[in-house]
This record gives sequence, structure tokens and C-alpha cells, in this order.
Amino acid sequence: MLISSVFSILFATVCVIAMVSGILVLQNNRKSAVNKSYFTLMVAITVWAAGLAVATVAPDKTLSEIWRRFSAIGWGSAYAITLHFIILLTDIRIRRRKKLITVLLYVPALIMILAFALPMGINQHPYQLQLSKYGWVNVPRNDVWDMIFYAYYLSYTILGLFFLVKWGKKSNDKVSRQQARSITFAIFSSLLIGTITDIILSSTLEVFPQVAPIIMLIPIIAMYHSLKNNGVLTAEPVLKKMNYLSIVISVSLYLIISFFQARMAPGQDSQGLFELDESMVRGIITQMQMIISIFLVLKERKPGFIASVLINIWNLLSAVIFMIKHETTTALPGIMSYIGVLLLIFLIRSYMIKGVNFIERINAQNEKLVESEKTLYHMAYHDSLTGLPNKDSFFRHLPFMLSAAKRDNSHVGVLFIDFDSFKSVNDIAGHTTGDIVLQQISQRLFSCIGKKDMIARFAGDEFIIAVADKDGTKEIATICTDVLEIVNQPIAIYEMEYFVTASIGVAIYPEDGDGAETLVKNADMAMYAAKRLGKNQVVYCSPMMKEKITKESKLTNALYRALDKRELYLLYQPQVVVETKEIYGYEALLRWNNEDFGLINPEEFIPLAEKTGLIRPIGLWVLKSACQQLKLFKQLHSQDVFMSVNLSLLQLKDPAITKKIKNILDDTHTEAKNLKIEITEGDAFQDEPIIHRRLREIKDLGVSIAIDDFGTGYSSSIRLKNFPIDLLKIDIEFIRGISNNSEKDKALTKSLIQLGKNLGVKVLAEGVETEEQYQFLREQECDYIQGFYFYRPLSPDEILKILTLPRG
Repeated sequence: MLISSVFSILFATVCVIAMVSGILVLQNNRKSAVNKSYFTLMVAITVWAAGLAVATVAPDKTLSEIWRRFSAIGWGSAYAITLHFIILLTDIRIRRRKKLITVLLYVPALIMILAFALPMGINQHPYQLQLSKYGWVNVPRNDVWDMIFYAYYLSYTILGLFFLVKWGKKSNDKVSRQQARSITFAIFSSLLIGTITDIILSSTLEVFPQVAPIIMLIPIIAMYHSLKNNGVLTAEPVLKKMNYLSIVISVSLYLIISFFQARMAPGQDSQGLFELDESMVRGIITQMQMIISIFLVLKERKPGFIASVLINIWNLLSAVIFMIKHETTTALPGIMSYIGVLLLIFLIRSYMIKGVNFIERINAQNEKLVESEKTLYHMAYHDSLTGLPNKDSFFRHLPFMLSAAKRDNSHVGVLFIDFDSFKSVNDIAGHTTGDIVLQQISQRLFSCIGKKDMIARFAGDEFIIAVADKDGTKEIATICTDVLEIVNQPIAIYEMEYFVTASIGVAIYPEDGDGAETLVKNADMAMYAAKRLGKNQVVYCSPMMKEKITKESKLTNALYRALDKRELYLLYQPQVVVETKEIYGYEALLRWNNEDFGLINPEEFIPLAEKTGLIRPIGLWVLKSACQQLKLFKQLHSQDVFMSVNLSLLQLKDPAITKKIKNILDDTHTEAKNLKIEITEGDAFQDEPIIHRRLREIKDLGVSIAIDDFGTGYSSSIRLKNFPIDLLKIDIEFIRGISNNSEKDKALTKSLIQLGKNLGVKVLAEGVETEEQYQFLREQECDYIQGFYFYRPLSPDEILKILTLPRG
């Protein structure tokens, strides 16, 4: 009990130190992403340590497990937050899909929390708790979940070390190199010690306490000092002369009452004017000590602060010794009080320093107000790297150019420029060299424009030019040519030559828009068209391009309301047994009949649904509707019949997709064996570990798996062997070749059918439309066919009519 209390106090101390450092950092610059990341990390460590502090001394196993789960929220997220902090600190720039990468960074943390913190069933028995002299201790099972955590913990820590080492090597600043070494050593030390104590010893010894939060103090201190050296924390203000008498009297009084407190025996009552029990007297003494500590900090500032810290640390150690000596937890509330007083005086001291600094800064700023305003204006509307106007400045200036063009009945060309191979310069030569390349490119671009034109750095390696052209569009075309020529010239830096190319999109006023936002949007659209056409060229915005974008935008908006308006519906195409020509299943096919656009091709709206994420709710609606319809079809069949439903790659990446499928099966009372999930070959083998795991989960429900458009992707025998596949659907392009007397298509179709038989899976041919195709597939012993030769996609009523016709 005594040793467990000591560990609980140590964990509580970690909480205090973590929160103090986090608050000190955050309060000085709340807008800094690095500071916010550090504070978030300190909160996670506090949750981690606080949970263990309570779990260690919990009265029973159930309560200990509850607090262990609470602690898992902290340690489950701490490693991901640490890596995120390192990325921000070392200024690793993620130019594209920053939000997506940030989300993926925290996916393992979310999995850890789901597995070890939340009682959701994903990990039935996350802890194996035993009561020991250290309190409640978790004995690792070293099962798959423990292995996943070890992989997460080690990979994220090693990756963080890699970023730190890389930062230290590339930094030209001596302070930054020293910080990189300090944090690297601290994290490596904690990795080594934590691995020994919390993994090796916990796994080899019968019982051993987890002390990782205590070990985390090493990198906490290193990170805090790194932020301090970066100028995050305020400097020490000039102090007034201290009053020795105040300090002497205060410290003497503090020590006298502390001595009286130490002399009290557990359970002793004080006698005299008042009869108070021992716990009440200790409480009064603790409050007096707190008042004296605060008085010292407020009255004497730095000397009082140092004195207050020393006497409180002394009393904290004395209380711990008292608890060990008397083998009692009576002093535990006092220990927590001293820790709280230390936190309080640190916060008071920090705010006092901050207040003095604010006064000094205000006085200095008043003297330089005019100069600062000019500097701020330039910073607000100019790019710091190239010195060119920035995006905000461009949007302020462009309307004036458009107004002038409207008066003169002339044109304005907006050129959106993006460099095709600039990322390789950063990857190969580093960001410093990349910045120099951008500076030289900006100077070249500036040399191309006239006095009435404007150039701005839009973002990253994107630039934008506005050209005033009174001579039709000749001037615009000339500048486009000049830009391509100067960009294609090599850029020499440090005796190395770098080559970049540019894709340029052009929108012209008034043909392509009469507002700044519209022109920039259309120029951006044309630039992406230039990239799709092969890059290093100029593409002008066209009516067809604008019409396509406009239609796509309208379709996207309409798709958001398609389910509510009941514009989406399903058709069902029967799948037939080759030998008997009997229907053995159906494929559910999604259709959209919009009130404005009419029937819309699935190849047109399904990519929009995937792009917007609407494929998730739409896909679940398709699955549920198809299962409901299957019940009616089964009533008219003499044997089991399948319903095939397509699943997109985005749906398969949903960690909860298996649970959602099971819920739909339960809600519609559909047997899993009658449902077949189809996924295209190209999607099946993207992100293989994730997709493979999802398909295995779905397969475990009893649902069949089919690979659609088989033969068009990049399947290998190993992939086909390892994936849980029940059916291969041969792509329609091979089947069409049979009627065209294509020997290659016939040979490939024959090989695909034989491959399926060798793998022990069924084969279905899609798009069968002729007798010749049917006979060929029958001769090759294909199992099933689907196509217009037997049935087109039909409505539920048409299916029911077929099923109710007299047989024979």
C-alpha cells in the first residue's frame, strides 16, 4: 500500500509538471501551432498520468480498469501528438492534402483509444490486472493488440527521431542544431528506458509497474527548453530590491508551523482552548502555508518565488518521508496540497513576468508606431520570400484593372501559373534551395510584365499575373510565350542546375468572367487542364470547360438532395447459370433521374458521389434497399438467390463498414450468405493491407466477395490467392472481343476462366449480348453470365413479372 502510494504521488507530480509547462508555453503565444500542439501533448500526458495515479491505488479491480481506460486516452494519443509537434517544430511542410495527412496521422491513435479506452468490443480484454505491492499492475498479454501498440509506439517515435536528426543536419542555426540534439537525445533516452521498463521488464517479470509517464519527463523538459530558446517564453524582467525582513519573517513563520505539523502524531487531538482532531489541524496548517507561499511570490517576486519553491519542495519531501515512516496515507492530502501550491506559485510568477514585459513592449511600440504600421502593411500585402504582392494584394488590385478595361473596352488576362516539377527540387536539394529557386523564378516572371500589369505569389509554387491588353489578346499571348521560355531556362545555384516547367491557365475578361473571383477560378481550372494534357503548356479557358465545370457543380448540388427527393432508384440485372439458364442472382444497379437533367449516366454521377463523400450514405441506402428487395425475390425462387451490391473504395476504407453491413443485414432480416459484395479489381488492390482487412471482416460475416471488371487491373497470383474472393467477373471488353473474332480476347477470356477454376472460385462473364458469346462461354465452362442476351437491367416490378410467369 505504501509503495503504491509513492507511485501514485509520482504520477501526480508528472501531472503538475506537464500542466505547468503546457500552460507556461500556451499563455505566451496562443496562436502558435507549435505551442498549441505542445499544450495538447501535455494534456494527453496529464490524462495518462492522472489515470494511472488513481488506477494504481484503486480499491478494487473494476475501478482500476475504469481509470486504466481513462489513462489510455492519454497514452493512446500522446505518441501521435508528439510526432505532430515534431513536424511543426521542425517546419516539415506538407504542401498537398495537408488536412488528409494530418487526419491519417491520428488514425493509429484513434484505433488505440477504441481498443484500450472505450468498451466497444473491439478489444474484449485489454487489461490483465494484478494486485501487487506496487498497487494494481497490468501484466501484458502480448497479444495482437499489444503488438499493434508496440508497432505504433516504436514507429512514431523512430519517425520523430528521424525528423529531428534531419532538422539538425539541415539547420544553419547553431541554436536549432543544439535544440535538435537535445530533443533527439531526450526522446531516444525515454524510448530506450521505456522499452526496458514497460515492455521488456513488464513482460518478463511477474509483476512490474508501468512508469512510462514518469520517463516522459525527460522529453517534456527538453521540449520545454527548446521552445524557451526559440523565444516562446518571456524574458526575466528587472526586479526591484528585495526586502530581507519580509523574507526572513515569512520563511521563519512557515518553518515554525511546518515543525509543529511534523511533530503531530497520526490521530492525535490538540488540547487547550480548542479541541480539534489531527486532520483538521493539518488542514489549517496547510492553508496557512499556502497563504505564506503566495505572499512571498507577490511581495518579493523572484527572491520570494525561489524561497517559496524551496520551502514547499522541502515540505513535500518531508510529507513523503512521514508517510513512509508511519506507514499511513494521512499525509497524502497534504502532499497533493503542496503540489497544488507549487503549480499556483509558478503560474503567479509567470503572469507577473508577462505583465512586466507587456508594459515594456507597449512603451517600445508607442515610440515606433508609424514605422510598425508601414512594416505591417507591407507584410500584409507582400510575400515575405519573393517580395512580390501576395494573394490579398492581387484581389485588391485586380478590380481596378477590370474597371479600367471596362471603360476602355479592352481585355484583361489572368494567368494562373503552377510549376510542374518544383516538388522534386525541394525533395532533392532541400527547402532552402527551393526557396532560392522561387526567388529567381519570381524575378524572371516580374521581368516579363509591363508597367500596368501585376504579378503576385498566390501560394507555394503558384503565381498569378494580370495583364492589361488593349490590343485584342496579343499582349496576353506574348507574355504566356515569354513565361514558358524563361521558365524553361535552367536555374544555376551552387554550381548545380535545376530545371522546372510551368503549366499556365488563362482566363480573359470579359469573355471568361467579369469579376476577380470568377476569372481566377477559371484560370485555375484551365491550369489543371494544362496539367492533364501533359504539362509545360498554356491552356485558355473555353466555353466547353466552363460548361463542364458549371454542370458538375449543379450536379453536385443536386446530388446532395437526390436521396431526400427520391430521385435515386435501383434496377436489377439477373445473373444466369450458363448450363441451366436459370436465374441464380441479381446485381443492384444505381440510377439517378434528376428533375432538371433527366437520366444521368452512372459513370458521370458516381465519381461525383465519391469526390464529395456522398457515396457513403448513398452506398448504405443502396445496400439496404437491395436487401429489402431480395426478400420479395426469394419468395418466388425455389432455391437461394444472391443479391450483388457494389462497394466503392471510399466505403471500404470506412473502419465501421463491416458493422454497418451487419446492422443492415439484421434490420432487413437478410441472411449474409445471400449477399455478395462487389469491388472493382483496381480498387481491390489499392492500400492492400487496409482493403484486405476490410474484405476479411466482411467475409467473416458470411458475405460473399466478388471482383468486378476482372482482367483490367494489375492482379497477381499472390494477391488472388490471399484475398477472400468467391467470384471473378470478367470485364465486358473481353466478351465483346469474342464477337469481333479477336483471337487475343478469346484466348484471354479462356485463360481467365481457367484461372478462376484453378483458384477454386466461380467465374461470371459480364456484357454477354449474342448467341456466339454465350456458346463460347458455355464451351469454356464459364459458371455464370450477365448481359442483354438474357436480361437487361429491370425494375422490381419487371423482375416479379418474370418470376411469376409459368415455367416450362
